[in-house]
Amino acid sequence: MNWADWYTDTADVYRVVDVKDGSLTRHQRQQVVYGVPCRIYQDSARPLSPAQTAATIQQSAKLACGLGVDIRAGDELLIYRGGGLGVKSDPIRAFAGDPHQYYEPFGAVRLGLAHQEIELLQQERIK
Repeated sequence: MNWADWYTDTADVYRVVDVKDGSLTRHQRQQVVYGVPCRIYQDSARPLSPAQTAATIQQSAKLACGLGVDIRAGDELLIYRGGGLGVKSDPIRAFAGDPHQYYEPFGAVRLGLAHQEIELLQQERIK
């Protein structure tokens, strides 16, 4: 299996960066990567949690992508399911945990298995 053939989704990555404003430094979320080929797969799907004030959803999932993609813990990701296949969908908003890199095994029979996996947290209030 070649991981690149498995990437049917795309993701945009946003990161909090320092922005100079005169003599002050403030933090602002900016897009750092656009259209990353990836694949999100569900680890634990929890049902909608209704409450008196607002319903919430909290799920965890994993995202697989190439080793060359700069994703760091705390980054916000907008993931488009089927984006790599040309499907237009609403984004899934999630936050990245620490990436785990899996390098090409020495003497591997099949090439193209190197990738990284990132644990995601999706936590939203439902409108």
